[in-house]
Amino acid sequence: KSHHTSCHMHMHMHKQHLTSFTYHQLAMSNEPIIIKHSASGASATVLPFGATISSFINAEGHETLFLSKLAKLDGSKATRGGIPLVFPQFGQPNKDMPQHGFLRNNYWQCGQVNDEDLQASCEFTLALKDVVNGRGEGMWKDESTVDCSVVFTVTVSEDSLTTILTIENVGNNQFDCQTLFHTY
Repeated sequence: KSHHTSCHMHMHMHKQHLTSFTYHQLAMSNEPIIIKHSASGASATVLPFGATISSFINAEGHETLFLSKLAKLDGSKATRGGIPLVFPQFGQPNKDMPQHGFLRNNYWQCGQVNDEDLQASCEFTLALKDVVNGRGEGMWKDESTVDCSVVFTVTVSEDSLTTILTIENVGNNQFDCQTLFHTY
């Protein structure tokens, strides 16, 4: 009947991988979400437009990510710097869709920031039905051909930033895709 496939992607800066939590609120502004691990002082900043991690400051207070001085942080275009998300294509092999697909060009739902003893985390979600920018005119233009949901989990601990990108095919048709964390 339906073809349910999942693609799990893990990015590890330093060490340790952990789990995810719940989401509720639809972000309609690009007000940064701060995921702060109170016990260590480490933090990550995520912009709801594109769910782009724009900053990771470790427990020693060192910024570890590049963010261009030319970056637009107002949600008017994809962020230049940090860790943008790419899906369903890298580059522009399909010319009817923008370069790098639509994850980095849409507002994501933001969950609750969980600050615990060993880590702090937040989960961001995007359903294809909520994608308003960058779908192109091909199979991604609506949910009638393909459908998916995406969960992006960001976890901060004393000495690490861990990201997990889960793409689930929730439609009836299989699809080919490319996905990556496009770090600067």
